Amino acid sequence: MANRIVEADNRNEFGKGPSGRLRRSGKLPGIIYGRSDTMPITLDEHDFYQTFKQISESTIITIRTPGKDVDVLLKDYDEDLATGHLRHVDFYAIESGQLLRANVPIHLTGAAPGVREGGVLQSQIHEVEVECFPKDIPENFQLDISGLQIGDALHVSDLPDLEGVKVLNSEDQTIALVAVTREEVEEEVEEEEMEGEEGLEEGEEAGEAEEAEE
Repeated sequence: MANRIVEADNRNEFGKGPSGRLRRSGKLPGIIYGRSDTMPITLDEHDFYQTFKQISESTIITIRTPGKDVDVLLKDYDEDLATGHLRHVDFYAIESGQLLRANVPIHLTGAAPGVREGGVLQSQIHEVEVECFPKDIPENFQLDISGLQIGDALHVSDLPDLEGVKVLNSEDQTIALVAVTREEVEEEVEEEEMEGEEGLEEGEEAGEAEEAEE
């Protein structure tokens, strides 16, 4: 998986005042941490947002600053919900020879036959935590649901095995299942109640017939 490259400048001013001025000029304050020292940076908000829409926590980004490039993962961000603009981003620096942990999204593929039969597809988790070297980190896990009937489920143990990648979640943790709808449950209960009532009526009629014969 090719790294995404993002251009950045070093940032020397801090606090609400300087950060506000940066945002008004179309810039985005950020910081890189994870090594012995932190690196405050400034990005172009519009350019980075185009990258931001296409990445996850497991996407390796190369931050290109004057003097050096740093490989990072996106760890946190602050977004203005009213405007949709990013206000601040945090990155975690990684090193090629060191194991890292990251959350990798799960993408469900295919169509479950159980849904066509009236079931409801329920996703229990949307990502798993993995441990691996940076070169082995997957962008996502693809999980085929085309074999799921009503009542079937897929678990972490059903994820594909990727070389060099260790999934840290419990193997029996449910990822997705096709559940029976509430309407179907109510119909089954009603049918059972009707069968029970019919059984009682038949029993009463048989009892009355025996009494008449006596």
